[in-house]
Amino acid sequence: MEKIMVCKLKDLMDKRNLNIAQLAREVGMTETTIRAYMKNTFSRIDCQNAVKLCSYFGVTIGDMFDIVDA
Repeated sequence: MEKIMVCKLKDLMDKRNLNIAQLAREVGMTETTIRAYMKNTFSRIDCQNAVKLCSYFGVTIGDMFDIVDA
């Protein structure tokens, strides 16, 4: 079975009551990139963006991203 990577960013944002614009400003990323991670429409993960997001939320890569059956 095929596997895909999903991002749990939306859950983390919801817990902190953050919107896309707020998070983009806080971590220095574009709203388009944040939206792609939120909606799991990304095709690649930029290492620096992953570090920014994980650092901001105080989580590990494993907490931020998961591999699931497609």
